[in-house]
Amino acid sequence: MAKTKQSPGSLLLEYIEKYELNCNRLSKEIRCSQTALRLISLDKSRITTSIAVRLAKYFSTKPEFWLLAQMDYDLEKAANNKTLAKALKSISKAAKSR
Repeated sequence: MAKTKQSPGSLLLEYIEKYELNCNRLSKEIRCSQTALRLISLDKSRITTSIAVRLAKYFSTKPEFWLLAQMDYDLEKAANNKTLAKALKSISKAAKSR
């Protein structure tokens, strides 16, 4: 199995540590649910567009940074999903109509 890219949760934790924060303080700073940030940091929830925009504003990054991290992680997980791989084998390509 290929090595999975860094999860968005671990990326968020790196920023939290770098700026000497915790989920509670960060949630207050970006005005979002502490539970939402905690679930993201545990990889039990995804980074939404709203959270990405808030994190980008606070950490002086771009929303795309957070959203691309989430997308890359999701695609890597999908690539390693055996059930999905099996299903993909039975899906044919669309034929162009004339």
